[in-house]
Amino acid sequence: MKLPHPFVAGAVLTVSHFIASLSIIPLTLRVGEALGDGAAGSFLYCLLTVATKWLYFPILAMALYPRHWFPGNLIAIPIAINSLLWGGVCVLGLVVGRFWQTRRRR
Repeated sequence: MKLPHPFVAGAVLTVSHFIASLSIIPLTLRVGEALGDGAAGSFLYCLLTVATKWLYFPILAMALYPRHWFPGNLIAIPIAINSLLWGGVCVLGLVVGRFWQTRRRR
């Protein structure tokens, strides 16, 4: 199986993660409003909450940044850094995978 170019895959993951991270909170709030009082017991609401925690891991979920530095819409900066971290891990994984793939062929 041919692996994609690591930096293209990392960039695609970074942009996708950033867009998903920005859109998950409004989506969760809309679903919560639509469900009304029964939102806490809803499977969909629970799934969206877990997805939010997963997308915001590690920087936002573990509060590894000073929140008072990023008021209002500036929260997009730590979200972008978090997305870059996810993309970097993807690049690192693909580079290591490509290294082992070429090493195995020799």
